[in-house]
Amino acid sequence: MGQECRECTEGEVRELLLRAGLSAGVLDGELGEGDQAFADALHLLTRMRFTPEESRCYWSEIIRHMAGLNLALGRDVGLRVAVCDYFMNLHPRMREPVIVEVQLLLQKERGALVDELTGLYNRRYFNDAIQREVERFKRFGQQFSLIMLDVDHFKRFNDTYGHLAGDEALKTVAGALRETARTFDHVVRYGGEEFTLILPHTDAEQAVAAAERLRRAVENRPVTVQDLSVTLTVSLGVATFPENAINARELLSRADEALYEAKLVRNRVCSYLEKSRQFPRAPLGLTARFNGPDQISATSMVLNISFGGLLCQSSAAILPGTRVEVVLATEHSGAPELRLDCRVVRLQRESEGGPYEIALSFEAVGDAARRALVRLAELDQSAGV
Repeated sequence: MGQECRECTEGEVRELLLRAGLSAGVLDGELGEGDQAFADALHLLTRMRFTPEESRCYWSEIIRHMAGLNLALGRDVGLRVAVCDYFMNLHPRMREPVIVEVQLLLQKERGALVDELTGLYNRRYFNDAIQREVERFKRFGQQFSLIMLDVDHFKRFNDTYGHLAGDEALKTVAGALRETARTFDHVVRYGGEEFTLILPHTDAEQAVAAAERLRRAVENRPVTVQDLSVTLTVSLGVATFPENAINARELLSRADEALYEAKLVRNRVCSYLEKSRQFPRAPLGLTARFNGPDQISATSMVLNISFGGLLCQSSAAILPGTRVEVVLATEHSGAPELRLDCRVVRLQRESEGGPYEIALSFEAVGDAARRALVRLAELDQSAGV
């Protein structure tokens, strides 16, 4: 891909997609905000995922390539042909593309992403959707929440009424969830009698309120079994990103912990509350540089990090109360140095001559710094895989 790209706009790309036959309704539902719209537009055409930054550049080159093809052939080749030729011959990312009618493609995709019994999205869809919400937070700071939901005493229900009745019960629960959730919430059958909902633009308080509505909706919709009206109840666990987790995997774990607490009583909603610390922590294998008063300068290894502070290991001692600038350096591509104002809150070491453990709290962490911390932790963990 070339280093310099002609600037293109979201409006220009949207107009090309409309001319290519995509409806305005599809575009309104599928295209994200800002540069994410360029990545979403490419995914609509190719089903390949690219970063927002590289997608903008790809679109600039695709538009230029399409103009060149039109000029050479003396006719409008169309956007789809230009995209296919670009990713096969100029910037090879496709090896053996297959031409298929779009409605057939959508039908096959729906079959791969939708649970056959309930008609809800399945776990495969969930894995992609939750990562998209994390990416949206990193770019725009938009928090979101996750609800995990489990049908109470479902094994007993199956044993009593049979598995066919159990299937009807799951479809009834799914209907209650679908009708109660907002149109832009992601409602998923996670597996067995367990469901999840991803709630975009939703803080912890709003998520708990939504979970209560879902709980009541299921309780108020009995299942008809053998001329009997049987009431079902559900337990729900709620966790919010980034307050309760620093990546998607931890968010799922936090919601599951909250669900476990709810199931101790059943037919209730529990929100995740971290008892040992205010913020979730993530391991980090990066180096940090301390810059402080009186020419304090030291390098340390970061053991873990949260939105509240970080724990480091260093051969040099820095006394509690000292204010320092911590510079987090990374060799990962696209991740610049992150500078944070901190205060040392604890200094200790286990043995004489051993390394010091230095706990630092952040003086202030704004939305931009939070997004940078999430990116940094995610890059570091993916590099270690």
